[in-house]
Amino acid sequence: TLGPNHPDLAVWLNNLAGLLQDQGKYDEAKLLYERAIEIGEKTLGPNHPQVAASLNNLAGLLENQGKYDEAKPLYERAIEIGEKTLGPNHPDLAVWLNNLAVLLEKQ
Repeated sequence: TLGPNHPDLAVWLNNLAGLLQDQGKYDEAKLLYERAIEIGEKTLGPNHPQVAASLNNLAGLLENQGKYDEAKPLYERAIEIGEKTLGPNHPDLAVWLNNLAVLLEKQ
């Protein structure tokens, strides 16, 4: 077994959270995104791209619920991590920047 804090578990939790989000099970999805972030921060470090991806996904969940003020700092943190670790021309960073822009348009 991988154990309760293995980075692969964080990926699986993130993916399951996305499925739950698509099913409208927002509270369950939020808990899984938060757990994925926690595992990623502990095992990979707080500035790992996998953590940024989970932050972006949690921000999207909150945005979809109209919780813009909660979503914005998560998008910003994901972008900050992406700029440092992936570089300014990475496609994931472009997606996260676009997500923040869409959020800002809604405000």
